[in-house]
Amino acid sequence: MRELIEIVIKVFAAYLVFSTLGNYIPLALVPDAFSGQHSPHIWFLAAGLSVPIVIGMVLWLRAPKISKAALSAEASGPVIPESGVVSAGVFLIGVYWFVRSVSVLLTQVGSQVSINYGWCVVLVLSVGLILGNSFIAKIFRKIRAAGNNA
Repeated sequence: MRELIEIVIKVFAAYLVFSTLGNYIPLALVPDAFSGQHSPHIWFLAAGLSVPIVIGMVLWLRAPKISKAALSAEASGPVIPESGVVSAGVFLIGVYWFVRSVSVLLTQVGSQVSINYGWCVVLVLSVGLILGNSFIAKIFRKIRAAGNNA
């Protein structure tokens, strides 16, 4: 089961890197993209591009340790408690939205457009998902068990 979790983390890391490249490469191919009155500052654009790529590479390289930490020592065999799966999923969703919001905010700071403060809310909520993933898993378990009288 550890190998499966490691593969999922690596797929997520690859998606993070390649989707970021897919979003930023077309911008670089536009004529006069970096010259003129409304051109973005290259350092903020580079930061917005590098944050998801660096985090994706770190996740890829640390996937074995992350997958080992995801499995509790109590679980024997391929059984993972439902709360562990929910917690890991919420954590990865939080990491994804955190990376996206930081990338977008850095890009907006460097451009001439006004900052979309909705991304600040996404940033705060994503930190809540990252830090509160086990709490959300407990809530999920309580909601799921609410209909059962057992």
